[in-house]
Amino acid sequence: MELTRTVPSALGDQTLEVFGETIIIRRDASGSSLDASVIEEIVPPGVAGPWHRHSREDEVSYVIEGTFRIWRGEEVFDIGPGGVALLPRDQAHTFQNVGSTTGRLLTVVTPAGLERFFQEVAERGLGEDDLDEVVAVAAEFGVEILGPPPE
Repeated sequence: MELTRTVPSALGDQTLEVFGETIIIRRDASGSSLDASVIEEIVPPGVAGPWHRHSREDEVSYVIEGTFRIWRGEEVFDIGPGGVALLPRDQAHTFQNVGSTTGRLLTVVTPAGLERFFQEVAERGLGEDDLDEVVAVAAEFGVEILGPPPE
């Protein structure tokens, strides 16, 4: 099943194009808040996040569609629809869509705040060619970029 690049946004949702993927910052339709971020990621085949570590947040990524390789510390594993990866703070991690179709992840980050990193990167128009600037912005949010995804 091929995914479209246009995603309807609920009240307050924000859609960003960052690092070759679409990031949708989901908001509660009633405006209620919780100290967590809910981010949907639409990830084309082959796209990966940088090898990185958060000092402030824990992540839980749930695969909606596709197959993702997860690197978590020394562990490497593949997960498909319904699979969950727990990514605790202070542990290096990343992911890559290793499937042949666009995949979707639903990531919950606690406490909230990491979504501002994606907003800042998108606002500045930063991409893979702006690595020094991305590293500096990441550091502002307690994220250490360690390098490209492992092979």
